[in-house]
This record gives sequence, structure tokens and C-alpha cells, in this order.
Amino acid sequence: MLIGMSAAIVQGVMESTLDVDLWIDLPSRQYMRLQNIARRQNGAMGAPTVAYVADGTPVNFVFSVDGLGPFAKEFRHTRRLPFQGLKIPVLKLERILKSKEAIRRDKDLPHIIHITNLLKCRRTKSKPAKAAPRAASRMKRKPVSANRRRA
Repeated sequence: MLIGMSAAIVQGVMESTLDVDLWIDLPSRQYMRLQNIARRQNGAMGAPTVAYVADGTPVNFVFSVDGLGPFAKEFRHTRRLPFQGLKIPVLKLERILKSKEAIRRDKDLPHIIHITNLLKCRRTKSKPAKAAPRAASRMKRKPVSANRRRA
């Protein structure tokens, strides 16, 4: 599943990132399987859990995420969205925010602000506007006095 700022950007956060983070449902000791897949796709390995794809983009293979539950539980909080020509599971913004708030690295602080602002904007936009009270109901009607004639 796509996580991190790449996932946030796919969902509309106005930011940039240099890498792609993929949360993989494998024990970390099986990173060799991922290296073999990357090599078959003409990728180059930069570290045991980092592959560089053909255009030079680093792809980080992540096996657990700070601040979040296990993969199977968090997978329920994904949406299938387009990324690099494929529709893949993407972790929802609320969960990305939760993880970034748990980690709180220096680089995460502006991300937290941008994600929070987008979520607030979406919540405001999705609330139905309250109907304005009708002008007639706002005006108090004066009682007609008995000695006044009505036309």
C-alpha cells in the first residue's frame, strides 16, 4: 500500500517528495524477495529496503509504520487510487496524519500542517450549508388593532 507523502500528494496535499514509500505485508527479514522483484523490473538496490526504479526514484519498502496498527488492520483505511498508471491501495490522509504526528520528525512538521489544513477544508466543504431563515419569518408581525380597518 502507498503511504507517506506520495500517498498524501495523490489525495490532493500540495507538497512534494523525492521518494515513494510502500508498506509491504511481509516480515522484514524477507526483504530479499522485494530486492529480486525490483531487479526483475530493472531497478537498482541502494540499500536492503530501498530500490531505485528506472527513472531514479527511490522506493522505500516499509514493514511497519510508527503510530499505526498492523498492516491488515490499516489496510481497511485505504482507497484504490491511480498512481504511476495503476490503481493501487493508498492509505487515507487521516491515517497518514496519525503516523506523522506519532513520528514528528522535523520534515514531518510542515506535512502535518498541510494535511491538517486539507482535511479541515474538506470537512468544511462537505457540511451542508444552513438554509437562511426566510425574511418574512424574521420580521415580527404587528397585530392588527381592532379599530383599524383592513383594506
